[in-house]
Amino acid sequence: MKVITIDITSNSLTVWDIADANKIYSMGFFGKPLGVRKATPGVAINRPLSLSYFDTLYLIEKGVLQVKKNNVLSAEEFMEYAVEVYEEFREKYQVYKEFRDLGYIVRPGLKFGTDFIIYLKGPGIDHSKWAVLVEKNDTELSTINIVRAGRLAHSVKKTFLIATKTTNKHKFFSFSRFKL
Repeated sequence: MKVITIDITSNSLTVWDIADANKIYSMGFFGKPLGVRKATPGVAINRPLSLSYFDTLYLIEKGVLQVKKNNVLSAEEFMEYAVEVYEEFREKYQVYKEFRDLGYIVRPGLKFGTDFIIYLKGPGIDHSKWAVLVEKNDTELSTINIVRAGRLAHSVKKTFLIATKTTNKHKFFSFSRFKL
């Protein structure tokens, strides 16, 4: 497969070529087709594709994509760019990458109040299994925020995970509700 090149325009990462957009999306639900609420799996999207910073860096590292901002950016240069425009990008990317490397589909979790939602197979095929919030190891979590997150995750039938890093490995803490 040829390496696809996109330009950064006003912090936007969009694959405008429809054929390239379809290739990238079909590789594992990367990005979001513009103007499409939920794409149907296996059906050509026929729209440009908006990529997250996480998807973009992952695809750069895999040799699928290259990004230009005046000149082509290396993965390290793109990481530095993303760190400037996205809060705690480096920490969150490590969690994103860990799930992607394990074969999971990682999507933004903003509408669930988390950093990511994780699918086993992909949107439109199954429902996401986990809602993941990435926190620094020394973050103090309030009881009310844990309860709030757990209730939200329960109401949308997801397991709420908090990801934190100790040394070189992530630890995941899950919260579930049960009745006595």
